[in-house]
Amino acid sequence: MISPSLDEARKGLTMGLEARKLVVMVATCSVEYSGRTGSHLGEGERLVIVKGDGCILVHRGRDYQPVNWQPSGCIIQAQANNGTLVVKAVRPNPLESLTLIVKEIQFLATFLLQDEAEFVLHASEEEMQRAIILQPDIIEPGFKILDFEKKVPPGFVDVYGIDGDGNAIVIEIKKDPAGFPAIKQLMEYLKYLQAPPGRKLRPIIVAPSIAKGSQSTLAKSGIEFKQLTLQRAVEVLQKHARSDQQALKSWL
Repeated sequence: MISPSLDEARKGLTMGLEARKLVVMVATCSVEYSGRTGSHLGEGERLVIVKGDGCILVHRGRDYQPVNWQPSGCIIQAQANNGTLVVKAVRPNPLESLTLIVKEIQFLATFLLQDEAEFVLHASEEEMQRAIILQPDIIEPGFKILDFEKKVPPGFVDVYGIDGDGNAIVIEIKKDPAGFPAIKQLMEYLKYLQAPPGRKLRPIIVAPSIAKGSQSTLAKSGIEFKQLTLQRAVEVLQKHARSDQQALKSWL
């Protein structure tokens, strides 16, 4: 719909919401948020996206991030009120709400998207390293990081730290199945590292899996293996990114 009346827009929006369609709307609106904090965004022209899973995003004409949003699982309603269209998205737990006061709509469309494609993730060893630094317990409880990119004559140790018993942990990270080159590389690093007095060195390869035929060599060398998939690493990064956003939001 191009420049629909508010009543026409309400009917189209309501039908889209009931059918769990994707709703795209360009509208002149103000936005109120109430929940763990509170915020007010004055009137302006914005892009509003409502998805079938109950999430809503409000974008300005700049930046890739929404200026306001609510996650999936919201209850979304639209109703007329004093010459405006009020769109309200309520998240039950924790209780918070996003309210749009719409004065004019330039464009409104609904879509039923078909998307069954598999998502294939391409991540890097640097992202796996950052995930370990942000959340050391994905290696094991009690793991404490002392250094990363630790310089030794053959190269750099990806992550270096101590376990709960004070033993030194030396980690080599591989984003692909780890094989003989990874084992050899880690063995070279160990020649230049010493455990704290009365403790031992624990060399660990962190990778999605071990390459075929390398298991016996890994066992003989005394190197441990800890599985960390690329998906798990990205989940950790996303979780901490959300925590950073929430902390900033609370501060604001």
